[in-house]
Amino acid sequence: MMPTKIQFPPYQGQSVRVSVINAAKSSMRAALLVAPAPSDHDHLDLAGYSFLVESQNRDQKVIFDLGFMEDVATKAPPVLKPFLGNNELINIKESQQVDAVLTNHDIDLTSINSIVWSHAHVDHTGDPSTFPPTTELVVGPGFKKAYTPGFPTNPQSSVLDNAFQGRHVREIDFTESIFIGGFRAIDFFSDGSFWLLETPGHTKHHLSALCRTTEDSYVLMGGDVCHNIAQLRPSLLRPLPESVSASMMGNTPASENRDWAGLGKIQQDGSHAFYGLVPAMQEDLCKAQETIEKLKAFDSRDDVLVVIAHDVTLLDVMEFFPKDMNNWKEKGWADRGRWRFLKDFVQVA
Repeated sequence: MMPTKIQFPPYQGQSVRVSVINAAKSSMRAALLVAPAPSDHDHLDLAGYSFLVESQNRDQKVIFDLGFMEDVATKAPPVLKPFLGNNELINIKESQQVDAVLTNHDIDLTSINSIVWSHAHVDHTGDPSTFPPTTELVVGPGFKKAYTPGFPTNPQSSVLDNAFQGRHVREIDFTESIFIGGFRAIDFFSDGSFWLLETPGHTKHHLSALCRTTEDSYVLMGGDVCHNIAQLRPSLLRPLPESVSASMMGNTPASENRDWAGLGKIQQDGSHAFYGLVPAMQEDLCKAQETIEKLKAFDSRDDVLVVIAHDVTLLDVMEFFPKDMNNWKEKGWADRGRWRFLKDFVQVA
């Protein structure tokens, strides 16, 4: 049985400063992202979020995910070339390098203590070799066995050797972990401000992260737990409201209010997610579905902002680096962004 209530660890007087960078805008064939694939969209737009997490208490900085590496179609391992060279599968429209974004805002890369990969897919791994060797690479359980050595040592690897060369690679061990909302969790800074969560399914080593942004508010960085927010919403714990205003859906030529029953062509039940997972995109479909069910409990809370890596509906809601996300709750980001995905379904209906 999935948890419906979450008991957060006690506040220890510490929080982290969190900033978000949109490292990429791309589109991908819809049938690879959601099920059932929408009849009116061959491709779906994707964001590509990277996060800077800063602990004043520990005087440490962490980057969670890096987006695409520069010139990825040229530099990526050969096993990925057919995928990256086919715009019918994925089209990278814009990309920026996280290391360049940081240095352009006077952040010395030697101050970045850790890079955390949510998982080892090319749209998240970026190019760690652009960071100094003092920056460790943090990965999920089972990563080293599955992905090292990289290319070219292993010609079939989907990651590059130079991501690891000369730097410490720390594989998270959840054996001594606590549980938060059903997820095994490691207190990264040992002060109750930043946890890595074990969220397997999309890949077996997938990590998410939970940041305490104030004493009583959190940002959950979901990575690829799902690719589209309509795989998470609505839910039994956060059902579709009886009416949705046009402003709640962003810029849409809708009437001021729409009865959710008007979306019945797409979804008859306002308490279940509009999309399901694509089995071929999950290393373990059963665990992926369990992970999403657990995440719904976080998403149902007013004190948690859930940000999955590719959620385009938040692009015009969030404020981006060098600004931080810590006041997301008082700025109403969760309320403003929660149902914006509905505009796609309204247009279909």
